Amino acid sequence: MNMKQEMSYINWKTYEISIEAFDDLEGVHKFSKEYQQRKKKMLREYQRNVFAERRSNLVKVAIAASLLIIAAPLAVNAATDGEFFNRIWGNLTQHNIKVHKEVLYDEQAFPFVHTFPEREYVEVDLDRARELLDSHVYHKPIIKKLGDTTLTILSSVHDGNAAIVEFKLEREGEVNAFEYSQLNNEYRGAEFSQEPDFWFHFPTCSEHILVDLEKSTKEVLYCYDYMVMEPNDAGTKTLSMEVQEYPCSRGEMFEADSETFDKYVEDTKTSELLIPLLTPVKKAEYVNKDNGAIYISPLSMRIDMEDSGLGIDNSDLYDSDNVYYVCVNYKNKASYIVQEHELDGIHACETPIDNSSNISADEQGYCTIIFNRLVDIDDIASITVNKTTYRLN
Repeated sequence: MNMKQEMSYINWKTYEISIEAFDDLEGVHKFSKEYQQRKKKMLREYQRNVFAERRSNLVKVAIAASLLIIAAPLAVNAATDGEFFNRIWGNLTQHNIKVHKEVLYDEQAFPFVHTFPEREYVEVDLDRARELLDSHVYHKPIIKKLGDTTLTILSSVHDGNAAIVEFKLEREGEVNAFEYSQLNNEYRGAEFSQEPDFWFHFPTCSEHILVDLEKSTKEVLYCYDYMVMEPNDAGTKTLSMEVQEYPCSRGEMFEADSETFDKYVEDTKTSELLIPLLTPVKKAEYVNKDNGAIYISPLSMRIDMEDSGLGIDNSDLYDSDNVYYVCVNYKNKASYIVQEHELDGIHACETPIDNSSNISADEQGYCTIIFNRLVDIDDIASITVNKTTYRLN
């Protein structure tokens, strides 16, 4: 790899690593904390872009050939589906949370105060859950060894706009793959630590990984990955997980000098794991008076924000914060406030609320929200987004 190729992988203007970032040029030089932070961030971008270019050379792993698939009949899960539904969409693993403030740190290690919104979790109606989802949930475990860690995909379900994948990680002694906690669950989800020698993700999805803190043990982590799918993934029959296996730990990768880093990249094994999907869960279309549309299923809703009657400027279409109030209104007069937050000069609220599992806006002007409960779409009277009402089309 020549220098010109290497530099093309990084947006250098973002980092501005210059002589001003050095502490002192006299004597033995010591790099400043700011310089070190920018270097790490730059290496992360370098790694992502190098691997993205090489994804055309992914080893297409045939599931039957390279993975151990255990054909567990769906009937086996019937005895425990109450736990299954209530852990992913109910209140068995997640409990109500009041508004609270915590000190967090950004990527450059600067502290900031974050307000965590109120969250409410409800029990699942098991009979209705079975009617809505049973024929759509894939339950045949897929096992892949990643060094001394075992990854097992336990189930998958989708509606064409969002997908939920249940998986577990096992490692003797302690699972070291994730940094996780209750705050992680509430904030951005579990994140990979620097200790493992592997990494995996779904490249066409926006993910929020929740670790089941009650069911998990030191040696087994049970996880639920709530993923917003790209609009062009709607007809897919599989989800593609990209797996990277390194010749060193992730920490060693990011701390390496450029020559060693390049060697690590060359020795990295990249493969694709295909997660089967059954037929998508049923969706319904709701429209407002300006023909703006919402596509809603028991799992999620996708809001078309472009020319949708929401009054959102085209320059703000890709920011989900502009969707400041979402409520599902049921025929029995009950309501499900999916989210509510302040928007300067437009909307004020006394208590911020987030009853979602993931929210993401995309480049095509859609905002997709994954629910933290199952929504019976046959029982909806209307949907309110910001100040606009949507009714069944």
